[in-house]
Amino acid sequence: MSSTVESSTTFVHVWDTEFPAGPVDTKMHGPYQRGDRLLYEKPWIFVVSEKLREQICNHCFQREKGLKRCTGCAFSWYCGKSCQKTSWKSVHKHECPVFKKALQDEELTIPLGIETVRLCLQALIRVKNDPNWRDPSEGFPILPHRTFPNLMSHWEEIKVDKKEVDFIDLMSNYFHKVLKGLGDYEDLLELESLGTIYGKIRINNMTIFGTYGDKLGVGLYLSGSAIDHACLPNACPSFSGTLINIHATESVDCFDNVRLSYLDQIYFSVPRREMLKKRYYFDCFCRACSDENMDQRMNGIRCPGKTCSNAILMNPYSFESDPCSGCGCVANKVLKDQVTDLLKRGREIQAMMSEAKKTDNHPRVLDLAETLHRDLSKVFHDTNSLVISTALQVASSADVLGQFDKAFTYFSSLRLTYPKVFPFWSFQNAEILMKCTTRGLLVKTNQKDQRALLIHFVEAMKIVTVCAGRDSPTFAYYKKFYDDCRES
Repeated sequence: MSSTVESSTTFVHVWDTEFPAGPVDTKMHGPYQRGDRLLYEKPWIFVVSEKLREQICNHCFQREKGLKRCTGCAFSWYCGKSCQKTSWKSVHKHECPVFKKALQDEELTIPLGIETVRLCLQALIRVKNDPNWRDPSEGFPILPHRTFPNLMSHWEEIKVDKKEVDFIDLMSNYFHKVLKGLGDYEDLLELESLGTIYGKIRINNMTIFGTYGDKLGVGLYLSGSAIDHACLPNACPSFSGTLINIHATESVDCFDNVRLSYLDQIYFSVPRREMLKKRYYFDCFCRACSDENMDQRMNGIRCPGKTCSNAILMNPYSFESDPCSGCGCVANKVLKDQVTDLLKRGREIQAMMSEAKKTDNHPRVLDLAETLHRDLSKVFHDTNSLVISTALQVASSADVLGQFDKAFTYFSSLRLTYPKVFPFWSFQNAEILMKCTTRGLLVKTNQKDQRALLIHFVEAMKIVTVCAGRDSPTFAYYKKFYDDCRES
């Protein structure tokens, strides 16, 4: 009886939170508390994702009906005259004739689908035509030293990579063709000059995400790119169109100690560090990479004890482990061999899923993910990072395909397991909680069950308030559903 009263009281108390919308101030100096906005900035250059080029405004990145195609190039799309005029003044008047020329030749059209090529084109245009190209981006706080000329390019490392040099050489040849007769760009198209521009973009660009967590495009943020990486970050970016906002997700003493994660956090330390070295040319020594036990905590194995539900924490490389903290069981050779085989099989299936994703073959992705999750779950613990990431793939694919019962089952499980391994204050966790609620409401008909589900959405609202701010499109998207539920 007492537990029922307590549950009801907790529900009323939590659901009574209003989460008012409103402006969020940006703090100029630390210390920062969780939820503080510490930077906002417009991009120096940006391009829309090729997949969405005809679906969202190529300037403001808003989803609008009745987009208008540029009559000059027939390549770019805008939501109205205001965005078209602004884009024209900033960069498109120089892009437009390039796109028009490229679309007349299929061989020249294909590279336009590569976001890096279009970013480099915009950089060439700005350097050649914009008298203010050496200035910092428009934002707050202004970091005077963060200008395009001052960005690191890592050209010394890039120029010894044959694949990279070949790509830059192909871009140079391409730009010679499409820019011919449209201006004097010759000095910028020499290997070292173009390679330096490419390197600055390659190292410092950031993916622009939308309200639904989908990739809208890529931008170069001069101040935002000053923030260093940590595999366990203390801040996260969000976007209002192309405007970036960065919020603290933990207490941070000063701006110099703010950290973002450049990678998906599902990876173990060795692949994480390898990817960071290859992509950004630095060795990571953050607290996660320096923690010798971090990989073991991410690689929990089901305890072989018949009545034990605990995890044996196993190093994914040496396969060494401590006895189970619950019953004292140890991982024998048979169990270690099973883990080895599953890790190998996991890499193979993940490669197949990557190929299926390239063609948006969602049924194939779902089938592969379910198969892998079923196999992993026989040996790996529910809190194993591979089990969690695979469950997330199953949930997401099922959701896309309208299989809401299955999506709800997996999102419900992830609600409990995800924050045990990955950061609670993250958009991914907010999405899990939100989808757990919304998909649950579709499949649950009992009013009591539905009310219980709504408590998870309150947690999602708290996370979005911290990670995006009360004036963000993401917050508005969550709040509309939240307010509708409170009124019903």
